[in-house]
Amino acid sequence: MPNATHGLDDYLNSWSNLPKLAETIIENIFMFLVYIAVFIGSIMIVWGAIEWATGYNENGGRKNIFRGIVLVVISIAPVLVSSM
Repeated sequence: MPNATHGLDDYLNSWSNLPKLAETIIENIFMFLVYIAVFIGSIMIVWGAIEWATGYNENGGRKNIFRGIVLVVISIAPVLVSSM
């Protein structure tokens, strides 16, 4: 005779793990956004350095470098704070 309570226990256990699963999914989404922001900030820094070094757009190049640095620092800050 099969044990009917075994299925019910598994069902209830899966529902009790749901908040942890949701937390893991949200954390992964947050980390993905941080990686995207760091990548875009790095591209802005490189692009600004190329513009500034070649003389194509000196003022805009400096601004892109500054914006890239600010974006990288702002995107890394919550990760550093949460790891403490």
